[in-house]
Amino acid sequence: MLKSDSHIAEVMERVKQETMSDFVGVGLMDTVKRKLCWQWAAGSISQRSLKVEQKPNTGLSGAALRSGRPASISHAISDRERFKLGEPLMLAEQLVIAAAVPIMTDSGEAGIMLLGKRTETRYSSEQLERIFLQISPIGL
Repeated sequence: MLKSDSHIAEVMERVKQETMSDFVGVGLMDTVKRKLCWQWAAGSISQRSLKVEQKPNTGLSGAALRSGRPASISHAISDRERFKLGEPLMLAEQLVIAAAVPIMTDSGEAGIMLLGKRTETRYSSEQLERIFLQISPIGL
């Protein structure tokens, strides 16, 4: 069972501040649709963000889900590169730097926390590892 929306919002806001991110979104796997569906967002500038569904094996999110480890972009990318990457939330939110951290809910559902910046300041591997270690054991 997922924790309350207020708890999820609190975790997202804390992660957003700690990583100096402009955007943090949480998506969970919908096993019926076989899609990653984005359900929560902090710092969103697009009304379409929570309507986004994507294939679970594409983009940063897919890499993080497959490996069970954080995945990130090490340099700012253009709109064309974002489109080719297959991470539609990056396009909708105009993110030029992003990182995906795999999460597991208390009920065992797989998901992703996508962090993003609209500036060219990248995430350090230490930042991502710290977030991964903080979120993974507690679940959402």
